Parts: sequence; structure tokens; C-alpha cells
Amino acid sequence: MKKNIGATLALYPAPVIVVGAMVGGKPSWTLVAHAGTVAHSYVMVSLVKAHYINQGIRESKLFSINVVDESWLKGR
Repeated sequence: MKKNIGATLALYPAPVIVVGAMVGGKPSWTLVAHAGTVAHSYVMVSLVKAHYINQGIRESKLFSINVVDESWLKGR
């Protein structure tokens, strides 16, 4: 049975995550639109195999995670 919830924002606000890594000696970044919490002491990043940045993460075993703040947005 379907229920009409009207004009409601069904998806909760979620931060955009910027994942960075060195690929071939050069910095690279990719946006991750959905992120989830696994634990307080561990971070898990799951990216589609086709992402260019995966190559750098696999080579160096290092990456950075940055949560986009409102101050980063243009015109704010």
C-alpha cells in the first residue's frame, strides 16, 4: 500500500564529503555525496571501481576526508 507523504523532504540533509589522494604524484579529489557512520574510531570509504582516485588510494594506502562546510559554498 502506498502512502502519499505530500511535498516533504524525504531525504535527510547529508554533508558532501571531499576525498583526496595523490595519484601519480599529483593531488586529486572526488566528491562523495553519501556517507555513513561505521564506528567512532574507523573510517570506511566505498567508491565505485571506475573512480580515478582509487588508483592513488591503493598505491599509497592514504587519503583525506573533508566535510564541506557552508563557508566553502560560492555566494555564501
